[in-house]
Amino acid sequence: QEPDGKMYVKYQVLGKNHVAVPTHFFKVVILEKPRGDVELRSYVMPNMPVDEKIPLERFLVPIESIERASGLLFVPNIMKRTSSLKAITAG
Repeated sequence: QEPDGKMYVKYQVLGKNHVAVPTHFFKVVILEKPRGDVELRSYVMPNMPVDEKIPLERFLVPIESIERASGLLFVPNIMKRTSSLKAITAG
């Protein structure tokens, strides 16, 4: 948020072609347990070094936020393979 109260998206660009450098990246981890249960963990991390003392759980986000931002759909594709999905989120 800028002093004018408006929200802006800012990112760095590199080189003469102005290639955008992402400010963050995401990871979606799908864990299949021996009994067939499936766990889904989704993370958004800053594109910078992160102190290793910071627990990974701090970066957990709802999968819907990644699907909305990326335009990708993870859950429907997972649900084609299982009826037992547990999404792990912060809190």
